[in-house]
Amino acid sequence: MSHAASQTHATATQTTPHRLLYFFVAFVLLMFFGLIYAWSLFVDPLEAEFGWDRSATSVVFTLSIITFCAGMLVAGALEERTSPRTVMLITAACLGLGLIASAFTESLPFIYATYGVLVGAGVGLGTDVVMSVTLKWFPDKQGLASGAMLMGFGGGTMLLSPVVTTMLGALGWRMTFGALGAVFVVLVGAGAFIMKLPTPEYVRPLLEKARQNATVAAVDMTGSQMVRTPTFWVFMVYLMLVTCGGLALISQAVPAAMELLMGAGAAAAGAGAAGAGAAGVGASAALPEAEALMLATAAMGSVSAMNGLGRLINGFIWDKFGYRLCLTWIAVAFAAGMLCCAFAMMGGNFPLLVAGFMLLGLMYGGNMCSMSAMVGTFFGPKYYGINYAIATCQMIPAAIVGPQILALSQMGSGSYLGAFWVFFGVAIAALVVSLFIKPPKAA
Repeated sequence: MSHAASQTHATATQTTPHRLLYFFVAFVLLMFFGLIYAWSLFVDPLEAEFGWDRSATSVVFTLSIITFCAGMLVAGALEERTSPRTVMLITAACLGLGLIASAFTESLPFIYATYGVLVGAGVGLGTDVVMSVTLKWFPDKQGLASGAMLMGFGGGTMLLSPVVTTMLGALGWRMTFGALGAVFVVLVGAGAFIMKLPTPEYVRPLLEKARQNATVAAVDMTGSQMVRTPTFWVFMVYLMLVTCGGLALISQAVPAAMELLMGAGAAAAGAGAAGAGAAGVGASAALPEAEALMLATAAMGSVSAMNGLGRLINGFIWDKFGYRLCLTWIAVAFAAGMLCCAFAMMGGNFPLLVAGFMLLGLMYGGNMCSMSAMVGTFFGPKYYGINYAIATCQMIPAAIVGPQILALSQMGSGSYLGAFWVFFGVAIAALVVSLFIKPPKAA
């Protein structure tokens, strides 16, 4: 082995433990950032105290997703001008201020500004900088690394929702917001002093190998170059369709499960539900509210668990079998999940609803991983931060349309059933669009 090769090998050997350390820190941070998806836990307490309707409270989640995307764009620009540490300290300030201020909510505009804007923007800033820095350590494993990290983001709701639910019961929603704000300041602040970029000497041999294996684009595209490719826009349409259904469910998973558990779903099914109720196990009769809330929270946890698992599975599939299989199974799982939810509501069958939730969690997690892997694989890792932020903007129209379809369906008919059929049609459209996605041609 030549002296230069020995030196490169030594550098990689010395640096590899650090690469795993940064992955671990990123995983933990993203797990806490994923609590943005736990908004539905706060919906019932806030509606009960202030008398707000479901359409009004769903706007909070929509705003948080919009500002999440805006925060990612800002982070992508800041990373090129400052440092990861600076962006993460700004993240800590946004999350701490947003959550602590939310504890003093007395009006809808106030919670829109604190949770919807500040918390959403903080999560966007933090997610982009953590993903961007960590993936630069893994140019040879873009799909698997992004999927594994995003598993933390998706699984955070499952792991931490029971804690938040317990806090809500013991402390109330105001103290819960305040406590979460303090935790985020400490955690993200500590992460700011740990995360750092790899050296060019470490990255170069891994990137060359990845390009030889065609797992990373041969040419790095800037954001302006990326948005001029047909590939980008077709993929964006696909992402929007799938994300629309995923965000709709995530934003109102607990209320949807409560509808069925408290008897509304069974009532909508009429005599068929009564017959199913005789079976005892498969059908859900009305339950005491406290017991129904526990089961509904567990159902949301199943979405989170599958959300995280879907990201990991899709990262592996992307690296090993390519993008085509990834996009196909995501669309199929989307359609199957919506069918399960629709038939569950018609029959008052809670286990079937959970099965639908699990399929939708898998597809949403896989979709988020595909977005990250597509940016690195199709357009190169050099400009990942800003390119990923641009791609994430597909969540804005999805966050506006998806949750509102569910909310309006529930308000108009008293049931989420109609919206589930609408989203089944959206899933079929996503499957068709996926057939037209191809890697961009080299310039």
